[in-house]
Amino acid sequence: MSGICGIIQFDQQPVEVKVLQAMTETVAHRGPDGIHYVCQEAAGFAHLALHVTPESVQERQPLRSADGHLWLTADARIDNRSELMAVLAAKGYLTEPQVTDADLILAAYRFWGHDCAAHLIGDFAFALWDAKRQQLFAARDPMATRAFYYRYTPRQLLFATEVKQLLAVPGVPARIFEPMLGAWLAFHPGNADWTFYDEIKQLPARHALVADADGCRVWPYWDIDPNYRIRHRRGEDYAEEFRELFQEAVACRLRSLKPVGLSMSGGVDSGSVGAMAGKLVQENPGQYPAFRAYSYAFETLTQCDERHISDPIAKHYGFPVTDIAAETAWPLKDFPDHGPDRDDPWMGCYQALHDLTLATAKAEGMGVMMTGSHGDILVGGDILDGLGLLAAGDLVGLWAELRAYGQWQGLSLPQVIRRHILRPARHTLWPPGGPQVPLTAWQPVVDFPDWVTPEFHQRIDLDHRCAPQAIPPGVVGARRRRYQILFDPVYHRAETWNERNYARFGLCRSDPWSDRRLVSFIMAIPQHQVTRLLASKWLARRAMVGVMPEPSRQQMGKIYPSELGRQAFMHRAKDTIQALLTDSCLAAQGYINPSPLQTHFDSSVVQGGEVDNNFWPTLMTEAWLRQYSFTEG
Repeated sequence: MSGICGIIQFDQQPVEVKVLQAMTETVAHRGPDGIHYVCQEAAGFAHLALHVTPESVQERQPLRSADGHLWLTADARIDNRSELMAVLAAKGYLTEPQVTDADLILAAYRFWGHDCAAHLIGDFAFALWDAKRQQLFAARDPMATRAFYYRYTPRQLLFATEVKQLLAVPGVPARIFEPMLGAWLAFHPGNADWTFYDEIKQLPARHALVADADGCRVWPYWDIDPNYRIRHRRGEDYAEEFRELFQEAVACRLRSLKPVGLSMSGGVDSGSVGAMAGKLVQENPGQYPAFRAYSYAFETLTQCDERHISDPIAKHYGFPVTDIAAETAWPLKDFPDHGPDRDDPWMGCYQALHDLTLATAKAEGMGVMMTGSHGDILVGGDILDGLGLLAAGDLVGLWAELRAYGQWQGLSLPQVIRRHILRPARHTLWPPGGPQVPLTAWQPVVDFPDWVTPEFHQRIDLDHRCAPQAIPPGVVGARRRRYQILFDPVYHRAETWNERNYARFGLCRSDPWSDRRLVSFIMAIPQHQVTRLLASKWLARRAMVGVMPEPSRQQMGKIYPSELGRQAFMHRAKDTIQALLTDSCLAAQGYINPSPLQTHFDSSVVQGGEVDNNFWPTLMTEAWLRQYSFTEG
């Protein structure tokens, strides 16, 4: 949960420390263990420290190399420490027996140069100034667990963990970037480097950046190898290998000096984290910090309660659980408290409940909070691996999946066969260089709600502004769909929002499901071994045999607090929503027509308590515009 920021003056003007201080003051909560600066003429770095791992206590960031030519500031937890230390020590880049994660990143850069990030496993965002080259190098982890924003001009580069740090620099306009605003209103991912502010970009996940006076270059330093495949003779072998990798991912995130908490529901994702963490703590006394879980408690709306699934896991391994009184924190309670952040209008529907959980965890001494949010994109999803089932000879399973998909999508059996067997087979078997165009990119449809004005969506022209998601040739069929989900900018923006929200409470957010080793494994195995329409998250469920108490394993399944939201939207939060729709800032600026939005509210929200992926972004954007000031375009 540390924070970073910096200024590079390519015109050689000296960096003012007071500007760096202004950048850190906007996110001072990120540095409970100290805020430190390094300035030397035209370059300045800052680091906001939160000591979590045993090694982090020895860190003194920003870190300088022994010769003074390299500076590093990093928000990082490196998990393949032993492997890196062995390689870098053998090459003479590490001489001390005890090194910090920052030391490892710096040594990796000295050895591998711009390829160093591909050798790092963990959660990280870092920037490194190479004074000899007069060049800044930066990188961000593959699953967007840490953020990196920047603003580049030929005169100056600014970078930071949060957008508001950049807005604190004199001369940086808080001007809305309308294409991103339009994409958000359409619940469309936009481009991965977009932010809600003009001239400010984010470094996409799994990308690196090099900037100097001649320009700024961004490229993906890591991607899925389409030719890397894992094939086992037995289905149980996939579950066993996954379980070993998952155990390592959980163990890495238990490497903490401070107590570790977990937001645990009855779903597969957090339940698996809880069971594996409980197993590790129980089997290794004294090796790991205190561990406890936090679960939503519904005393009246019992249909929303999941503790009958999650509590037996905690009881089995003997770790405590704090119940969160969920019915006291309905959507939009105490609004504008729990409202959007300055950085963007992203805000969870159950933000008040989420904040109550984090505040409770912080009050009980937690330093790290684990989640299972990446589980959905890693082992879930609406994926039909028809070709894989056919190749495996599972005709019974194939027939059941084809029928289920057809019923779900309203398609005939021949249509499903063409989409999920014949088309993937054609792209897999078509000889290279033939007339068939390879499937290398994917572009989601831009579908605006009817209250967005035609003038606005014509002006921003999203259909032509949005670059399609590049997909490696050879990643086809069910693997292609998994790739789309894993690297969808919508999910990555949600991860950035989540990390920022945890940081507000002084908590380091950590998710074992985001481990790169798990991502590589999942993309290498047949997708019908991962999940099926008729057996959601099948791999994870099988992997938990012998780890999770069997009654909980059999019942695992996320129960959403929909009734809490429905009642709030129809009653307690109704007046708050109506106030946001009245005298709309969005309407005043020509983004929406208020009449169809009001009609949707009256018919769908008030009458049925339904808030969809069109209405909520619009509502939160309205709150965002009212709460903060912006520069005129």
